[in-house]
Amino acid sequence: MTKMQTVDESWNALDTLSALNVLSNPIMVADRSMVIRFVNEAAYKMFESIEADIRKDLPSFVARAVVGKSIDVFHKNPIYQRRIMEHLVRPHDGKFTIGGKSLFFKATPNFDASGALASVYVEWQDRTFAVEKQAQVMKFIHDVKQMADAHDAGMISTFLDTAHLDDELRPVAESANRMVRSHINTKKKIMAVVAEFANGNLDADIERFSGDRRFINEAVDGIRASFRGIMSEMKRFCSGLRNGDLSVTIDPGAFKGEYEVLALLMDESLSDLSQTISSVAGHVDQVALAVEQISDGSGILSQTSQVASASVEAVSESTEETSKQVKSNAQSAKSAAKLASETTAAANSGSKRVEDMVNAMEGIRSSSKNISKIIKVIDEIAFQTNLLALNAAVEAARAGEHGRGFAIVAQEVRSLAGRSATAAKETENLIVDASQKVDEGTALTKLTREAFSEISENAKKVEALVVEISSSSDEQARGVAQINAAIMGVTNSAQATNQQAINLSGSARQMKEATDMMKQEFARFRTRESERIPEGWLAASRARRSGASSGADLARATGWQQHSARR
Repeated sequence: MTKMQTVDESWNALDTLSALNVLSNPIMVADRSMVIRFVNEAAYKMFESIEADIRKDLPSFVARAVVGKSIDVFHKNPIYQRRIMEHLVRPHDGKFTIGGKSLFFKATPNFDASGALASVYVEWQDRTFAVEKQAQVMKFIHDVKQMADAHDAGMISTFLDTAHLDDELRPVAESANRMVRSHINTKKKIMAVVAEFANGNLDADIERFSGDRRFINEAVDGIRASFRGIMSEMKRFCSGLRNGDLSVTIDPGAFKGEYEVLALLMDESLSDLSQTISSVAGHVDQVALAVEQISDGSGILSQTSQVASASVEAVSESTEETSKQVKSNAQSAKSAAKLASETTAAANSGSKRVEDMVNAMEGIRSSSKNISKIIKVIDEIAFQTNLLALNAAVEAARAGEHGRGFAIVAQEVRSLAGRSATAAKETENLIVDASQKVDEGTALTKLTREAFSEISENAKKVEALVVEISSSSDEQARGVAQINAAIMGVTNSAQATNQQAINLSGSARQMKEATDMMKQEFARFRTRESERIPEGWLAASRARRSGASSGADLARATGWQQHSARR
């Protein structure tokens, strides 16, 4: 009998090996050479159930033919496994995959009395289902994490794929999807209500949630209450603005956060607007008062300009009369100059005749008739001279200051004319006694010649004075013409001023109507009590207005009195 046969017999004789058949766990026993010596029925059944799968990697594998073969029959890389098995000193847990099956084993070494390895007990487990289940669970966990990451990234339409899951995980995944959809739908409902709130529909509601989700309803109701609170204040704010009631106050402390800031801004805006309206209303009253004063002033200006225009017209009429008088004086001066020239010529002629009379004195006695004629001529000359002197005196009186010297000369001329008449009468009286008084006649003739010389000189002076008076009259005429032109300009200015005063009065009236309308508009505003216009200011305005009116009346009366005095 060989040694191998002895070993085989020893193995077959083992009753314990037969007992392993009753175990439900797959058991395999290998000797120290790693040759399979025993396989229980549970192991055979396990190997037979996966025999087709094992053949995918080990085509020669036969489940019922493994006894007597090396354990390498189960491994694609037997060297690694053999190295582990040959050096076992304690139980070893191992696993490998073959033909898509996940096999787990536990190799327990059995040592003889000398401590040498006698055999190895291998307990098998086909954990393919557990591994697949674990892999599916791990993939499920991975998918859940991916879905969570996708939702965190904003892709809320991402859900778990249940098609590849088994009957155990599929309901779990579907429940998870249902839960996620429920949360998403809840969020969408919340956002729909918020959108309605944003569109001004504060009556929009959301379904009543139960359990812990009731806080959603409480939050939505709180948001609605906050919106309605601030909207109520805004409505009251706007209603006050529309109705002109600026005394409305808003309590920012009744709100929180940005609502408190908004309420504070609204209250401050209303306060500022109230103060501005009050200030503008006061300024409008000031403008109205100023417009009334302008209106009164324009009325006074219009009346004053009318008075001035009337006065200017009166002055214009006076200057026209003066102009006519000056022109008349100039004409009279020219006439007087002509008469003076004629008087000078007459004086020269008289002087010549006196000379002739001296020459004819010797024939006086024999030419009494001629002497009478001469005396008559002298008498006529004296009369004309007296008449001319009288006219010259009248013209000198008209010439005023410039004619004073001329008046003296005229008086002298008239005096000389009188003397000439007296001399003529004396000469006439002496005709009877001409023969006795030839010598006296000669002397008188000499005197007469001297008198005529004086008359000639005085006549020349009168002529020079009359020429000067004529020149002065012309200068006066030009001055009066300039005065007339200036007065015409003043008249036009007065008329323009009057028209401007009328226009100003019309503009002031329009401004008053505009300010009255503005006052009516501002009257509908009711400002805060602390910002009303002080009544003292209005009283002071009325007092200033009354004083302005009194001054206007005084100016008006003074203007009329001055005009009356000029008239």
